[in-house]
Amino acid sequence: MKQFNTTFIIRSVGERTEPLCKQLILDQGVNEEDVFVVRKVPFSATMKASFKIGIEQGKKWTFCIDADVLLRPHSIKKMIQFAESQKENVCEVQGFVLDKFFAGPRQAGNHLYRTLLLPEVAKRIPEEGKDIRPETYTLSEMQKDGYPWVKYPKIIGIHDDEQYNFDIYRKAFVQAVKHLDSADLLITHWKNNIDNDPDYAVALQAFSDSIKNTKKVFINSEQNLYKEMFQQAGYREKGSIDLTYYSTERIEKKIKAWDVPELYYKHNSKSQGLESRAQAAKRRMISNIKERGIYRTSLMILGKFFIKLGKFLTKGNPKS
Repeated sequence: MKQFNTTFIIRSVGERTEPLCKQLILDQGVNEEDVFVVRKVPFSATMKASFKIGIEQGKKWTFCIDADVLLRPHSIKKMIQFAESQKENVCEVQGFVLDKFFAGPRQAGNHLYRTLLLPEVAKRIPEEGKDIRPETYTLSEMQKDGYPWVKYPKIIGIHDDEQYNFDIYRKAFVQAVKHLDSADLLITHWKNNIDNDPDYAVALQAFSDSIKNTKKVFINSEQNLYKEMFQQAGYREKGSIDLTYYSTERIEKKIKAWDVPELYYKHNSKSQGLESRAQAAKRRMISNIKERGIYRTSLMILGKFFIKLGKFLTKGNPKS
C-alpha cells in the first residue's frame, strides 16, 4: 500500500514461524511484492543482503523483521507513523516484543531503518566474530557518528513462540553468553513453566550446556557446535506450523492476557519504559473479565492469592 512506502525484509534461518510471520505482515495490507525473505549465514551476511535489497527498492523505509516475530494488528502502520515523526538523522526505530523466554517486553527482532541512511549503516557492520551482537554494535557506531536510533515505546508483537526445538536450543545457548547477568530471571521463568510447555526444558538444557562450553560462540545458525550438542541432547523435532492456528486476533488476545512475573520487574525496574507493574495488572484484569466474567475472574484472583500465601507460609516454616 502506498501509505507504507516501505520494503519489508524477513530475516530467516528457516524458523518454524517464517510463513506465519509473512502472512501476518500481508494481513496488515502490505503488498506481497514489497516483502522479501533473506536466508543468509552468518548474521552479518544477512544484514548486508537485507540492506542491499532495501537500497535497491528505494522506498523511504526498510523494515527488517526476524522470522520469529509475530506482529499484532495495525502494528506496522503505527510504527511507521511514529518513525515519520522523528528527526531526519534518526537511522532506525525499534519497537518492543513480548518475549516467551525473557518473560516480558524486550527490544528484539524488529528494525525499521531509514533507507537513505542504509549505506552508512552497512559500512559499520562488524567483521564476523568481532561482536556477538553485530546489529547492536552497528547501531552504536551510527549513534556515535550522529545518527541515533529511537525506541518505539509500544508492543508490536510476540517473539520466539512456536519455534523449532533446534532454534530454541541454539538461542538459549547463545543467551547464556549474551545475557548471563539475567540467568536468575531466565532459569526461574523456564522452571516455573516447564510443566506446561516442553520448550522450556529444551531452553534449560541449552543454557546448561552453554555454561559448560569452552568454545567460542557466534550468532550463526550453521555453527556445528549447536548442531552437535543438540543432537547429543536427543530431542525430537517438531512438525511444520499450522498457518490457520494463529491469526492477528489471536496474537492480540495473547498480548493483552500476558502475565509478566514479578522477577521480570526486578531486572527491569522501569519496565523498559512501557507499562508499570500496576498498569500490567490492570490490563490483565480487564482482559480476564472480558473473557471469563467478573465472578470467574474473582475466583481466579482469590485462588492465586491462596497459592502465594501457601508458598509464603511454607517458606517461613521449612518443616511443614
